[in-house]
Amino acid sequence: MIVTCPSCGSKFNLTDGAVRSPYQKLKCSKCSHIFMLTEEEPEPTKVTPGPQEPQSPVEAPLLEAFEEEREHKKRKGPLILLIVLVLLAALCGSAYYCWVNYGNFYGIPMGASDRWLSIKNLEGQEIITKEGKVFFVSGIVFNDSTKPRKFLILRAKLYDKEGTVLAEKDFVAGLYFSKGAIETMQKSDVEKRVNDFKLSGEENFNVGSKKQVPFSVVFFDEGFERASEVTVEIVESPLL
Repeated sequence: MIVTCPSCGSKFNLTDGAVRSPYQKLKCSKCSHIFMLTEEEPEPTKVTPGPQEPQSPVEAPLLEAFEEEREHKKRKGPLILLIVLVLLAALCGSAYYCWVNYGNFYGIPMGASDRWLSIKNLEGQEIITKEGKVFFVSGIVFNDSTKPRKFLILRAKLYDKEGTVLAEKDFVAGLYFSKGAIETMQKSDVEKRVNDFKLSGEENFNVGSKKQVPFSVVFFDEGFERASEVTVEIVESPLL
């Protein structure tokens, strides 16, 4: 096949074995111009030799540069893929570290934030004891975060029908009274149990990841007879 360089007009004899694609790139060995082989040129018609001007010898095009470029791309591809995989692994590792160790990261709530702590099975009711009526609040706190907590300070509030706060009390989660136990206890007995719990070891306050702890609090103050609603919120929850 005779190929003509579109830049300098030099002609080259390209063997059929050198053509691997109908749109193969070629490089002129005369002017170094790179062009695309789009169609074959017909072989020149043979004529009887006669006096004519000497023609330039036909040379084969230089394809080595393209072979080297193709091999370079083959070697470069896996290296780029490896770099991308390493960067993705580092990014995923950093994201997981932030998720596990931070409550908020630049305003984004992470897996260790308080939003993963929830109050469940909340109940509030009046109970008659030996000393009169009390208002008993109980429930559980579930730690669905990725980090354990040293302790949980909760705040219970009683409201009347107009939404006015009748009473509120802060307490530590982990201490639980049953309804039956409250009915047989006096105010001093309950307060002693609460104080003993506060002075106990820290392991009694810890709340592990994916764990839950019960809580209960007793209101002895007058006025809760008008209570129509009770709420419990998390006030403190430091990471362990």
